[in-house]
Amino acid sequence: MTYEYVRLTEEDGVATVTLDRPGKRNAIVPELATELVDALERVEDRVRVVVVEGEGEAFCAGMDLEKRFHEPREEGPRAFYEAGRKTGKLFTTLYGYRRPTVAKVDGWTFGAGYCLQAVCDFAVATDEATLGLSEINFGIIPGGGAMWAAVNTMNRRDALYYTSTGEPFSGAEADEMGAVTMSVPEDEYESAVGDLLDSLVEKNPVALQFNTAVLERVRYMDFDRALDYERGKSEEMKYYQQDEWVEEGIGQFKERRYRPGLEAYEERTEE
Repeated sequence: MTYEYVRLTEEDGVATVTLDRPGKRNAIVPELATELVDALERVEDRVRVVVVEGEGEAFCAGMDLEKRFHEPREEGPRAFYEAGRKTGKLFTTLYGYRRPTVAKVDGWTFGAGYCLQAVCDFAVATDEATLGLSEINFGIIPGGGAMWAAVNTMNRRDALYYTSTGEPFSGAEADEMGAVTMSVPEDEYESAVGDLLDSLVEKNPVALQFNTAVLERVRYMDFDRALDYERGKSEEMKYYQQDEWVEEGIGQFKERRYRPGLEAYEERTEE
């Protein structure tokens, strides 16, 4: 597929997918969503981490209200449904992705853009970024996953306040609420993102995949059920790893080649 609205680059195990509609603050149209899904699927089996970022002064200003809603509605119910299906697939693909995903939240991030960063595993914002859930301002509630994004990245009071008022908030305020993984000043931004990527790239990819999946499940379990589930998934993970964690992880520790509390073991290489 030739891309018009996204760019895809790869380097040192990291794929970067850039939303490339800067003139529209990277607002999502069905075509952009389709291209982004294609890019994600293309690199899933050959990289360690995927970064999602926006070109220009915005991460993503949300849905393109005209192209996603107004124009498809004029074309009829089928066109409106197809537009929703294509954009919805973007969020479900990212949420279930098998590699760690990092959103670079710099600039304007509203509505569906907020949802986009929320379905990524990690979100690093600049203190100066501007985020919001502004749907109430044009007479609707956050939908298409945006309400889920609010209640899963904020406490109830904050989620209710920002979805009810449409009031924007800064990256620094998002950090205080737990709405992003971290927020740093603009001049420290690339370094902070780079440090996170370096940390993720060096980790065992099977362990990272299971870590995210198990965390999402045990959030909703009591302790006894969580304990049983964690034990079962741990054994499944060890099978796929062929016990690399014992032979290399613990083995290298016994040889005092690394310190588990401070760094990762050196992953086994295929011969």
